[in-house]
Amino acid sequence: MKELQDNLNKLWASIIEKQVIDIFNHFILFEIKSINNGEVSFHQLKFNNVKSIYYINDQLPFEPEEDDYLELTSVLFEKERTNEIKVSSKSKEYSYLTSNSNFLIEIWGRELLIEASSVEIDGKLFEVGFTA
Repeated sequence: MKELQDNLNKLWASIIEKQVIDIFNHFILFEIKSINNGEVSFHQLKFNNVKSIYYINDQLPFEPEEDDYLELTSVLFEKERTNEIKVSSKSKEYSYLTSNSNFLIEIWGRELLIEASSVEIDGKLFEVGFTA
């Protein structure tokens, strides 16, 4: 999976121009613009067969200004899936909900944890599977 992480690393510090979370079709898509040494390139990052999404924003909400943008600060693939997310609830109805995210995305200090069975980077598919 070194090849996967190498491809993800190339997207670090890029600008997210568009994001789509398609719950019905189980995918998350980012359209990204990268500027390296003055050279502009465009990329797609798509998470397929998304099983879970967890978003953490520990910053105060604010109204975006006209020139604000989203930076894809970092993207990590975690093969060992050490990020178990478990719902803690007084209701037993939700106590069974659990997830093991295998992708961690940082967007300007906010975190997005995703559990997906595959990811596409510019059309190149990487199958990573789910936790058993």
